Amino acid sequence: MASSSKIFVRESSGLIKDVSLTDAIMLNLGNLSAGEALFESISPYVTQGGVLWLASVLAFVLSIPQIIVYTLMTLKIRRTGGDYVWITRNIDGRLGSILALSYLIQSTAFFAIIAFFSASSVNAVLCVIGKLDGNPSLLYLASHIFVNPYCSPTLDQRLIFYGISALFFGIVIALNIRKASWGYKLVTGLGLFSILSLILGIIVIGINASDFATKIAPFASAFNIPTTSSKVFFPSDFSIFATLALLPMFALYTYPWINAGPAVSAEFRNAEKVAKLNIVIASLLTFLLVTGAFLEMDLVAGYNFNISAYPTFIYNFWTVAIALAGNPVLQWIIGLGVILWNFYTLSYGVVMFSRYVFALSFDRVLPEKFSEVNKYGSPVYAHLLDLTITLILLAVPVMSVSAATSLYGTTILGAVYLLFGVLAGAVYGFKNKERVLQIAGIIAAGYLSYLAYEAATNPLFGFTTSSGVNMITLTFVASAYAFAIVVYFASWYKHKREGIDVSTAFKEIPPE
Repeated sequence: MASSSKIFVRESSGLIKDVSLTDAIMLNLGNLSAGEALFESISPYVTQGGVLWLASVLAFVLSIPQIIVYTLMTLKIRRTGGDYVWITRNIDGRLGSILALSYLIQSTAFFAIIAFFSASSVNAVLCVIGKLDGNPSLLYLASHIFVNPYCSPTLDQRLIFYGISALFFGIVIALNIRKASWGYKLVTGLGLFSILSLILGIIVIGINASDFATKIAPFASAFNIPTTSSKVFFPSDFSIFATLALLPMFALYTYPWINAGPAVSAEFRNAEKVAKLNIVIASLLTFLLVTGAFLEMDLVAGYNFNISAYPTFIYNFWTVAIALAGNPVLQWIIGLGVILWNFYTLSYGVVMFSRYVFALSFDRVLPEKFSEVNKYGSPVYAHLLDLTITLILLAVPVMSVSAATSLYGTTILGAVYLLFGVLAGAVYGFKNKERVLQIAGIIAAGYLSYLAYEAATNPLFGFTTSSGVNMITLTFVASAYAFAIVVYFASWYKHKREGIDVSTAFKEIPPE
């Protein structure tokens, strides 16, 4: 057998085991995106008879098999790249590499779009506080600078969004390059503030439950939000079908995204404990926060009030909490919370992207330069690649907002990737006679197959529209797969000429 130094780039990754349980949980919480779920991602799309908190419960329950698979596989194979390593070693190296490369392209596009459209949260916060407090300066900023990006911003306004997003990415990348631990601490710091602000929002809404109708009236009046005096907690016309129709929204925006922790698992400190708990705790916290917030909204405001107000978009958990806060300090803490959730998501993305690039480079699929690390354990060139691609893709919404929104439909690339992640767990289970992995893997694969189908056919996700397939989205998805195929086979051919068989790496677990 060839030596590991011949198969892999080197005999040790060079990454530092400095990721605590808190850091790993915060990475996963950023991945699960509870804050975005409570803003405008889900509630505007609920239809009569559908119950948001119940849909959240069902979506979480259906995600449990995947949680089991990812937790057990992280315990068994803790390597940089997480599910990429599981797929390439248990299903097929070529397929796993192509799926991972296409997923990286989709992730980078998604993070670029999140950065650009985070202006919608800034705009909402400025509008709500500006109108309720009668502050013309804030309203001016909302109407001229930080405008709603979905409402045809001018080129100058789009360039402002680009500049702010690029600056933030540059700072995050610089911190990650300087020291890997700084990147993790940034994610943890942003995560703690974002989560605490969300909890503060829950407390504020709860405190104002007894006179909600009176307290919310100025907000409803200022934004022409339809109201009703008929307060019920649970709809009399409850529809299980309308509730189940919400599952893909929760599933594709929140619960299945638990691959951030496994992607950095080679860097876990106190590895067994962190591997065992990080996904479970992050998933439970997300479930409690999202379900609890939607449940509270129906308890306090009433189902009928919410179902008529949610479609306005401006009415959601975060803006209601700001409206009920009662003083500027609380308003801005909660407002900064919803804004920073977007940047929290982007910060975890910088870490995760670099580890997938590192893993692909360590297997020689990508150039070896991308697996080089500095003395502080940071994959410098992987981060620079991330910055370069992100800055390029950030230009898409500057050129065309409609083209940028079409890229949300590329979620199908991520859904397919996660499907193969759980399939790898099932295959591992059959190979090693692990019955729990066999059962959980098969169940999770069935559910993720359904979600991949929804991502491809449900117009809400953008891959298809009422008139057929979105050609911009289809072109991007097809190009991502084509690019991934070309990269893999170009690497295979290059290394074959040098006397190295890239596929040999997939027969062994990479060294730590």
